[in-house]
Amino acid sequence: MKNKSLIYLLFMILLVPVLAGFIFSNYPGTSAKKVIIHLTTNIKKDDGPPCVAFDMALTNLKLGNKVEFLFDGEAAWNLKKSKDGKNDFDRYTIPEDLKKLLFEEFKDRSLMKLKTFGGFLEYLHNKGVKITVNGTWNVLTSVEKKIKDRTHIPSYVEPLTLKEMAEYINDSQINYKY
Repeated sequence: MKNKSLIYLLFMILLVPVLAGFIFSNYPGTSAKKVIIHLTTNIKKDDGPPCVAFDMALTNLKLGNKVEFLFDGEAAWNLKKSKDGKNDFDRYTIPEDLKKLLFEEFKDRSLMKLKTFGGFLEYLHNKGVKITVNGTWNVLTSVEKKIKDRTHIPSYVEPLTLKEMAEYINDSQINYKY
């Protein structure tokens, strides 16, 4: 009886580290990189860079990376809601051919339901992408009265101080700028 218990104990001592190593080596969060998508281009002036920025945010999310979307400069202005509660991204329709290409690559049917880049941004947020904006820019351009205000931007967008922006960018492993 002692031999069976000893064999069982040895088996567990050897098996637990092997299983733990297997589980944690395949855990999606262990190899995830922190990726910043730094968007500065106004979608009303040039829609190419913002389209690519949204696509790269989605791609990095699908790769299992921790993604943060940072709106800065003129792109921050695009988040400002008008009196009707919509911003420039809410008014900018996603081209059907782009949605088809994204669906072909990622096989995610929910992408086909997206209508606007505002909807795309909210989709990214709901999938775990952190959406931030340069809060100082918002005050300087009179979008908001205080750096942390969210009166005229979507509620899921987090305004950052300059220090917070620098920390987020400096702590990232990958930084795309559009």
